[in-house]
Amino acid sequence: MFVGIFAFGTYMVPLKKWPQYSSWAFLAAMSVGALLCSLSIAAVTGHFSLAPVGLLCGAIWVIGGALCFWAVQAEADLAGTGLRSMCVSILLSFITGVVLFREPTQLYFSIPAIACMLGGIYIQTPKQQSILKNWRSLLSGAVFGTYLIPFKFSGLADMDFLMPFALGICVTSLVLVAVMTLKRGKGFGFPKVPTLFAVLAGVLWMFGTLAIFWAIAEDGFFGYAIGYPLLQLNLVVNQLWGVFAFGEYATRRERTTLVMSTAVILLGAVLLTVSRG
Repeated sequence: MFVGIFAFGTYMVPLKKWPQYSSWAFLAAMSVGALLCSLSIAAVTGHFSLAPVGLLCGAIWVIGGALCFWAVQAEADLAGTGLRSMCVSILLSFITGVVLFREPTQLYFSIPAIACMLGGIYIQTPKQQSILKNWRSLLSGAVFGTYLIPFKFSGLADMDFLMPFALGICVTSLVLVAVMTLKRGKGFGFPKVPTLFAVLAGVLWMFGTLAIFWAIAEDGFFGYAIGYPLLQLNLVVNQLWGVFAFGEYATRRERTTLVMSTAVILLGAVLLTVSRG
């Protein structure tokens, strides 16, 4: 789980380092890195697979990513977009884990835990006049909170799912970028250094994904209802990168808000961990 939290909180660092690098170019390069990593893992383990459910989940994940990128542009609110998306994904993953998959959890711990995590996120969320104009980020959160449901129902082994999942992400991402290139009438830039780091980010992301699969498995330590919301602690890792590597949250007020938010989120994480039935 900790590997997944670190990986998911770190893989978008290249976009912070090179802000002029297109997020769509990043998606394409990252997906290639994820596929190369999954192929390497398959070669070592012998788990080569083209399971349709993996391809489907990969395509759904890209839809969520595309909605999130679209939200960043249309809603003009980078921080708020990610936080709104995360709130919805936490709620839906918890509900589906408890209701659909009947995973055991002590509700007197888990419900306050979810409330703490959502409250901690809300502390940092920029206030908007209307929630309706933020439908893209909310919908992306719905996708990210549910895209693994077909995998959970399939009963497919984690290692047999990994390669088709990465392939579905890579193919869908490249098709999406190609369509957008044709629509724009010009290509996206792929400068060497940022693109190399984007590919490496895809490798890191895939290792994190593998760690998460093990954590949310039926015989894993956390299960889906608890494990996926805990994954959202990657927000804390991402913010640490922002503070110490990129000088974000520079004012005293911003850092006070950050500390308060992080403390509430971590309290929720502790409660969620002990809620495992």
